[in-house]
Amino acid sequence: MSPIRLIGKKGSTFHDFPYSSPKRKCFHCWIINVTPPGPSHCLHHCLYCYAREAIYSDYSEDTLVYNNLPELVEKDLRKLALCPPVSLSNVSDPCQDIPELQSEVKRLVQLLMNYGVSFFITTKGNPSFLLEIPGFAAYELKLVAITIEATPEILQLLSPQAPPFNARLAALQKLSRLGIHTVARLDPVFIHLFQALHAEAWFDRIADLIDAFAAAGVRHIISSTGRLSKKPARAAGGTGESTFQRVFKVIQAHSPPAAKKFQSEYTYELGGAGQGYLLRKDLRLDFHHKVRELVEARGMTYATCQELAAEESDSEGIPHCEGLPLPFARKQLSGKFQPIPGCTANCHVSCRGLSNPPCGQPKLVTYKPLKLSNLR
Repeated sequence: MSPIRLIGKKGSTFHDFPYSSPKRKCFHCWIINVTPPGPSHCLHHCLYCYAREAIYSDYSEDTLVYNNLPELVEKDLRKLALCPPVSLSNVSDPCQDIPELQSEVKRLVQLLMNYGVSFFITTKGNPSFLLEIPGFAAYELKLVAITIEATPEILQLLSPQAPPFNARLAALQKLSRLGIHTVARLDPVFIHLFQALHAEAWFDRIADLIDAFAAAGVRHIISSTGRLSKKPARAAGGTGESTFQRVFKVIQAHSPPAAKKFQSEYTYELGGAGQGYLLRKDLRLDFHHKVRELVEARGMTYATCQELAAEESDSEGIPHCEGLPLPFARKQLSGKFQPIPGCTANCHVSCRGLSNPPCGQPKLVTYKPLKLSNLR
């Protein structure tokens, strides 16, 4: 493991999902990354990860962790009249087994709870350390999403340095039993790798995963079939393997015919959430429709991440792809915030055409990323 080094982040933490397209699917939120992007700052080293080579990646050999996030976030919170839901963390796992990181994440979550804003955490790690925060389990304005992208055998190939299947499932079950809203991310599903390892029974194994999530108390499932790049990895001086090559090689090692299908059935697309190689749309639709049917039959809801429009793939009646309400909050005279009734944070969808949305700020009814100036 690389040496851990605590560093101060410079400037505001505030940014929204960067998608500026009428096809935007992501709701508005405040993304707070607990480390810089870069290959050394997440111990999981998942084969398909896009974030390790993000545009502004830091290629330090040390694992860098921000140690001043609560101070920076509070500085912005004091200026805001409206606060969007907070996302932790999009370029690295906020629940890695790093004591220094967990200590900083606890400080940040405590601050968000003190101010009364909504937040969600996405992880492959064990979020149980957050239960050490007084009142965490009972705090309503949150959800925890745990990524379990495949069967145990496939996880050993895609994310071998992340916690194993049973540990992730146990974390989901523990949080659900405490009354915490939980989401399972079946994401990304590389169907050709399922076919390579599980042959004709591959979709039965998907059904087994859905059953396991339901038994663990999950209320909502998010899925995708992945978005890959053929650009060489910049971390290796521009000569490293692309995410497409990494996944292809793993499939090929177990089934050359499945790898050949993968190569022909992942095609280039340019869409509202960026560009890359996606499973051909007709195959995507067929897969998601079948999985949604399984999910809804077990009393859960379903959504796809970015690769299909909500009307094409998602369960009806959910506020956005995360499935559970995460509203904007309005500042009170005390300086703390209260959730806004009727708000979904999916402003450009839920409040389309409204001159007076629940938050009272019509400038937020847009698919464009949030601006701090519109929240003051």
